[in-house]
Amino acid sequence: MLGSNKRMLSSVNTFMSEYLPPSHQRDWPEPTKFDKLRIKTEMQLVQLIKIELDLGIQDARQALKSADTRPVREECSRRATRAYARATRLLPLVVKISEDERSRVESRLEHLQRMLEALSAIRSTLTPTEDEIATLARAVWEARGCPEGLPEENWFRAERALKAQKESDTPCFVS
Repeated sequence: MLGSNKRMLSSVNTFMSEYLPPSHQRDWPEPTKFDKLRIKTEMQLVQLIKIELDLGIQDARQALKSADTRPVREECSRRATRAYARATRLLPLVVKISEDERSRVESRLEHLQRMLEALSAIRSTLTPTEDEIATLARAVWEARGCPEGLPEENWFRAERALKAQKESDTPCFVS
């Protein structure tokens, strides 16, 4: 418990030195208990957002890779959508966050959003549009770890998978 309090105080002091202008740092040598609690809450919110994004991206990636069964894809997609919604609702609550940290979080949020758009392309119109194919091809490429190779291969796989899924109303198989 004592070690945890020391780490928290160290984090609070680091936070204070980053966000308080030097002229105010002298006026505020030791944060109050309320300030420490507020800062700790902010740090926990940022951690919670990061966890939600990690889980959402993991679920979206699994949904994109799930070629074997439609229920698996839909369940993973639903969990990823919920994680995206929770992270989106929590982010505005974080007031004190560095620009760099906010940029990283927003970048991951956008990445998850693109993956969710690809998943929604799987469920949309009977004839896939170029945007749907491109979205799915990019998402599949990213889900596979962005391997170098022929981009046309991802495009044609995505196109075939979307067409097959639309025509037969069966799971979208992308291998």
